[in-house]
Amino acid sequence: MREGRSHGRARWIGALALLSGCGLGNPDLVFSGDVGADVPVVDVPVDVPGDAGMDVPMDVPVDVRVDVPVDVPVDVPMDVPVDVPVDVPVDVPVDVPVDVPIDIPIDIPVDVPADVPVDVPVDIPIDVPVDIPVDVPVDVPVDVPVDVPVDVPPVCPTGQTRCGTTCFDLATDVNHCGACDTACSFPNAVAGCAARACVIASCNPGRGNCDGTASNGCETDTSTSNAHCGACGTSCGSDRLCSAGACRLPRDCRELHTLNPSLPSGEYMVDLDRAGAGAATTVRCDMTTDGGGWTLVFDSGTSNFNQAGVPWTRADVAAALVTPGLATTTLVAFRDASFALLPSLFRVSFAIPAGWRTAAPLAVSSVDVPVMVSFDGGGPLLRTLRHGYGGFLDNCAGAWGVGGNFGRFCITPSPAPFYAAFGVGAADRCVTSDVSWNALGTAGECGASRRFTLYIR
Repeated sequence: MREGRSHGRARWIGALALLSGCGLGNPDLVFSGDVGADVPVVDVPVDVPGDAGMDVPMDVPVDVRVDVPVDVPVDVPMDVPVDVPVDVPVDVPVDVPVDVPIDIPIDIPVDVPADVPVDVPVDIPIDVPVDIPVDVPVDVPVDVPVDVPVDVPPVCPTGQTRCGTTCFDLATDVNHCGACDTACSFPNAVAGCAARACVIASCNPGRGNCDGTASNGCETDTSTSNAHCGACGTSCGSDRLCSAGACRLPRDCRELHTLNPSLPSGEYMVDLDRAGAGAATTVRCDMTTDGGGWTLVFDSGTSNFNQAGVPWTRADVAAALVTPGLATTTLVAFRDASFALLPSLFRVSFAIPAGWRTAAPLAVSSVDVPVMVSFDGGGPLLRTLRHGYGGFLDNCAGAWGVGGNFGRFCITPSPAPFYAAFGVGAADRCVTSDVSWNALGTAGECGASRRFTLYIR
């Protein structure tokens, strides 16, 4: 048996010698020692070119246990396991084809399993994490926060709705009432939102929602409305005027007529100084002639004036309306006992002369003033107004004489009313300006049914 092993070793040594002769072995390798000695296994890196074919199966251990002592150069690592079997599988060809490159790379470790690629992790791509895209978080879109919608505000609290980026209560928000961007607005009012519907929260000062309709807002001016004075439903009646939100008496017939154009002519209560120190008083109003709203300021009545200066018969009216310039126009006419206009006699109107604001027209001496006169409501004509007391010759056309207190009020040339003789003892006359003051005799005398009147407006 021992002999057989010796022969086997001899044959192996011969094979190694043969390989050495072919240039595969290390020329410095020298076998020495006894044949029976145990030789440590030497890991010799094999330098094999990548493109060289090789007939030796990769799963055959390269380390071979040799019983022949070997002198190993000092630059060869000696940490070779000694328990490597020396038996060589029978399927390993001993002969190496001559066309195999002899230079075997030495940088391939011998101890690498044959079925594992050199320097490559098992089943793992080089430098690539398993099943994970390079530089991309698992299942997360690039640059997008996990589970957070992009640019979407948080969910609104219960009862609120997001409009754009802000949450609102659509049941009460005046700018988002019932729906986003539905703003509430009403004329002359402060708008509100209740139960998702626009409502009038309050009216502006001096305004009221007196018709109960929201669409037209607070439509009523409660500072001037006679039907809703100061508040909806507060009526001032037909003879009171709503002023500054309070029911007041009108200042004159014009205000009363403006308040209620349907009122007939007659006597009415007025407050001439509008809540001043003066008490309310009764005045006579012409509500129909030439637009109505005239207030009586002089009435000859049944009086037979026998004085040089005749004042206003309603001095209080004149002081409240004529003097401060509130009244601007006068209406001159003859009237009957009921103050109706006498038929077939002209009435005239014209702008109140400036002198009347300081003195009554019958209380001054010998005045002539040009005026634009409207006859019976017609177009204005330039005429001369003569009024006051003094001497004159018979009619309106004659100039004033020197001295005398006869007195006259007439317009020339015209058939306007002529009021004469009020400054002397003779009976006052009510005739026309185109005839002599005494042309009608007693028929032309003034009295209850033939009154000379001055109204103002």
